[in-house]
Amino acid sequence: MSENSFEARLKTYFAFVESCPELFVNPEGGVRILLDPAEIAKVEKAKSIDLVCRGFPEAGAHVGVALHDPWVTVIRDAVEFADGSCRLHTRVVSRIRSGSAVLPVFNGKIVLIRHFRHALRRTILEIPRGGVEPGQSPEETAHTEIREEIGGTIQHLTAIGFLYGTTNIVNNGAHLFFAELASVGVPQVGEGIESIEQFSVAEFEDLLRRGEIVEGFTVAAYAHAKLLKLI
Repeated sequence: MSENSFEARLKTYFAFVESCPELFVNPEGGVRILLDPAEIAKVEKAKSIDLVCRGFPEAGAHVGVALHDPWVTVIRDAVEFADGSCRLHTRVVSRIRSGSAVLPVFNGKIVLIRHFRHALRRTILEIPRGGVEPGQSPEETAHTEIREEIGGTIQHLTAIGFLYGTTNIVNNGAHLFFAELASVGVPQVGEGIESIEQFSVAEFEDLLRRGEIVEGFTVAAYAHAKLLKLI
């Protein structure tokens, strides 16, 4: 690792730190992000030796911005734990920090979409959801996603909670809503939605027991709605 590449990486990294300081807060007693170049270099050296010994590229130990595109930024931090041990942590920072996930009900039945998810390379049953764009409220996003994904209109919308997704690597989550629909239309095929399907509560719970509903926001929204006696 040349000193120039190290300096260039840290220059980009520290520019990101300056632009998003809230992502680099070190709470008392928590895992500390190392921001001193000397400390970072020490951790990089130790971890690069470890990676090479295990047959991995040395670049996997480089602290900095690994990827930056219009949607996500992948960063690798050097961190120190409470016992003094140090290691590297990679995380994905989404441009859109939160979303809205809506459990819709139409004529007494739960409405799910059969959605092809690229990351999984498979189709799953889930509730409509999407990111809250800047300047838009979670409630507005809920209406937008129902309109776009299933061509539906919301008659009554209830906020029921918030859920983080994959907390070990991704920093965003979603506001959970329960929606009584006035209508349902057609699926948004251009977003990979293959069909719109309706299930009674008993049928939904049977799908859940059989492991046919595996998406976290869907399960969480159902649990919140059930506890609040909305379904």
